[in-house]
Amino acid sequence: MSAGPAIRCAVRPGSYYDSVVLMQLQRALATLPGVLDAGVMMATPANRELLAASGLLPQDAATAGPQDLLIAVKAEDDAAAGEALARVDALLQVRRSAAGKNGERDFRPRSLASALKMLPEARWVLISVPGRHAAGVAEEALDHGRNVFLYSDNVPIESEVTLKRKARERGLLVLGPDCGTAVIGGMRFGFANRVRRGPVGLRR
Repeated sequence: MSAGPAIRCAVRPGSYYDSVVLMQLQRALATLPGVLDAGVMMATPANRELLAASGLLPQDAATAGPQDLLIAVKAEDDAAAGEALARVDALLQVRRSAAGKNGERDFRPRSLASALKMLPEARWVLISVPGRHAAGVAEEALDHGRNVFLYSDNVPIESEVTLKRKARERGLLVLGPDCGTAVIGGMRFGFANRVRRGPVGLRR
């Protein structure tokens, strides 16, 4: 008699990846043999609720916190779930290798200042870093006279208020934190969809 589906998870303390990487990893895990469902998220309270609602939050995930990566797999049996979790590093490496093709990794700036030197005409800075660092990067962008698309979550409300007051004083915009999508002047940010222009918008 079959024991039924098995749910297993892996917790990676202090590991951060942006949402695009996590979505790609989740999709890749879901295609593995015997896997019925998968969830790959930073273990914030809101994300834990989502995983629990999807039946993907086993008891051994209790130690995961907001700064930890939580990888959950529901499979036909325990062996298939274990095999899927064992493939995580290989799946991430495949993505890194693909990103390195065609010279895409010839140079990647390691600071906002160096990125702005490469693209001095840029008017927007998209920020996707752990929440504890996001406010500092956003403030730096404002100091450089750039608008901010703040993709990161877990930014303290006090920091959000400070950033938006500073942006208002300088005639700039701060979208977010936890801003997943926007269309500005026809330019799509984040997970925006292609939409027709309509009669409603925001201008400044």
